[in-house]
Amino acid sequence: MADGERFGARTKTGGVCVVLRAETKAGQDERFAALLSDLAYSVRAEETGCRSYVVTREIGARERFAVHARFADWNSFERHAETPHMDSALPRLTAHLASPWTMEIFMEV
Repeated sequence: MADGERFGARTKTGGVCVVLRAETKAGQDERFAALLSDLAYSVRAEETGCRSYVVTREIGARERFAVHARFADWNSFERHAETPHMDSALPRLTAHLASPWTMEIFMEV
């Protein structure tokens, strides 16, 4: 079996780690932090496939945030995007952003 085939098989069953970065408009960091914290609580409470969902703020840059998430597998990661709490939170969060979100997706090895 080629390395690509082995990696492809793992992507369906291995853990998925995501780093989502955001920067808010000036003066909107506290509201954004509250909304993002509420979302994180819902994700941790309602998504059994989510192993960890941590919200952080960059030291020395109040407007810069990152979400560090770990999902059991690719299916759990995909289901996360389709939850009612994500549908509700994303438009409210996006309204406070100075620029688009960035997302890095990693597969556990």
